Amino acid sequence: MEVVTKHKEILRLRVALIIGALLLASFILADMVLLPSPLYEFYLQNRLLYQIPVIFAVIALSFSKFFYAARSWIFAGLMVMLTFANYVLIYQSWVLYEFAFPYEGTILYAFYCVFALGVTYKLALAASTISIAGFIGLMVIAPVYGDRVMISTSFVVGSLFICAYAKYRLDRIVILLKSTNKKLNTLSREDPLTHLLNRRALMKEGERLLSLSKRQNLSFAVFMLDLDDFKKYNDAFGHQQGDDAIVAQADVMRAVFQRQTDILGRYGGEEFMVIVSGVSARQVEQSCQQILDTWDEKALPHAPNASAKTVSCSIGAVVVNNVKRQTLEGLINQADNELYQAKAAGKGTYLLSTLSEINVDS
Repeated sequence: MEVVTKHKEILRLRVALIIGALLLASFILADMVLLPSPLYEFYLQNRLLYQIPVIFAVIALSFSKFFYAARSWIFAGLMVMLTFANYVLIYQSWVLYEFAFPYEGTILYAFYCVFALGVTYKLALAASTISIAGFIGLMVIAPVYGDRVMISTSFVVGSLFICAYAKYRLDRIVILLKSTNKKLNTLSREDPLTHLLNRRALMKEGERLLSLSKRQNLSFAVFMLDLDDFKKYNDAFGHQQGDDAIVAQADVMRAVFQRQTDILGRYGGEEFMVIVSGVSARQVEQSCQQILDTWDEKALPHAPNASAKTVSCSIGAVVVNNVKRQTLEGLINQADNELYQAKAAGKGTYLLSTLSEINVDS
């Protein structure tokens, strides 16, 4: 996904650079109407032999490996080069022909590079500062605009600083939106108490893993886990300690199921689910026993009227070697049935159903 996004961004930047070159070429036609004929040759040299080729040089750089990482630096440099090329044009037009060439191109180049190409705020501020210093220096050695020098300088300085500040604000908004989007995405997928997947995300990821297991012909297992007599525990010790017990269950699950492909989630209330692939029935049994042993080691005192002195967990599990004709809903129902049987058998235990040719279609 990240590689695709990177490729699309580079493609977008190339298009923006080509559009910039075309716009610059179109400005030539407009400028030629205003320019005195003696300036034609120098003007065309500046535009056609320097400014437009510089843009195409950046397009060529976009095919290099380092371009994406260094793109903001490259575009900041492009902004400075185009701006100073314009200053040369202004200076030569005044010194040689006493023609006041418009300075607005300086501002257009800045906004184009900063917003169309995406120069970062700090580099935009640095490039704007260099451009401002260059314009002030130009006005000192060649007061092109006569009694309008101060107004023109103020306009350029103000415009370039506004450009940099607007970029700062835009970058801040983008960062805030990304942060908010990340939080919303987390909230939509994560159980806020245990930080495991919530039921919706659990089902979505489970379907994804089941599809993968079918394609790769992997075994598949579903665990349903439930804290025993949890309502009695809540009534005896309060909801805060009840929440602590639920968090403890999540921690136990994380300690047992550590593979990146393992899917852990809170199914609802005190009920949890784990979905794994590529495991044997023996491994499933070992995982179940490890969970029960961990709770025995915790020795967390239970409610006086509970069936056991310490908090325990019951587990129902199903493992299937051939998942071609299986559905996630059917496997969950089978695991839930095993959980019900485990609780009926005395709680604090596990039951495992091993499926091979049986079709579980829900």
